[in-house]
Amino acid sequence: MDSTLQTKERRHADKPGPMCGGWKTQLACAAALCVGVTPAAAIDVNSSDYLPAAPGTNLLLFYSQYADRSEYVSSSGVVISADTGLSSYVNIFRYVHYFDVGGFTVAPQVLVPAGTLYDAKLGGVNLGSAAGFGDPIFAMPVWLVNNSATQTYVGLTPYLFVPLGQYDAGSPLNMGENRWKLDLQAGWYQGLGNGFALQLTADVTWYGVNNEAGAGRQSLAQNNTYQIQAWLSYSLSKTWSVAAGYAKLWGGTEYLDGIQTGSATERDQIRLELSTFVTPTFQVLGQVQRDFNTSGGFPEDFRGTVRVMQVF
Repeated sequence: MDSTLQTKERRHADKPGPMCGGWKTQLACAAALCVGVTPAAAIDVNSSDYLPAAPGTNLLLFYSQYADRSEYVSSSGVVISADTGLSSYVNIFRYVHYFDVGGFTVAPQVLVPAGTLYDAKLGGVNLGSAAGFGDPIFAMPVWLVNNSATQTYVGLTPYLFVPLGQYDAGSPLNMGENRWKLDLQAGWYQGLGNGFALQLTADVTWYGVNNEAGAGRQSLAQNNTYQIQAWLSYSLSKTWSVAAGYAKLWGGTEYLDGIQTGSATERDQIRLELSTFVTPTFQVLGQVQRDFNTSGGFPEDFRGTVRVMQVF
């Protein structure tokens, strides 16, 4: 494999990195763990997620996501692009109910992901595939500010990831993570007038320990991940809207039995979104996004999402 492996180095290839040694050892570590290959590292939001509905409203949403990746970038700067790639197709079912508690709008919800990871290879090493349910997510946003007169909305949302998804100890690919996760997100939606609106979110993710990682008998720990997201949206008409977004993630360095694996959650991302209400209670939304400045994982060359939402 060494004769055909093509790498672009951001540091000297023979100089040991902070992870496990030189880049050849890093490749072996990454192949064993398939680092960064889970359906989601943090909670992404659409451009109007922090615009609350009226108490008593129910939402039923379905997301269909396809993503493609063609290289791996370790946290120490090694880029592996030859014979490397990963594709994923993930569906997410989401139910949301809004109600009032002491004058505050809250929206308990559940998200259930399911899908497949396939065409996975790293430097010519076949990583196989995985299919099944991901870890279900329970969330409870609370709007601390809900002012329709000024179009100002501020919310706080905890997301709890429960380790019930498909996980095979020792397998390089899994839909579930075999660990608890908690993401705490704060969001601000502000109408700007003339059809424009701005939404900003910031969140931090805490990770539990996976004690069946690596060969199935090792402990995988991870530092906190931090994320900021920004959306600028514009209403083209009463039913159509368009938005452009940016996200940045950092942190999330992984450790296998106390040794860095080369995986992290550091990346920037650009996004475009288009949505329309086909009827007053049925919306279709499309989104495309791309990663750049990635470190510690498989950057997404492309992710496309179609979301349908029924309001009742």
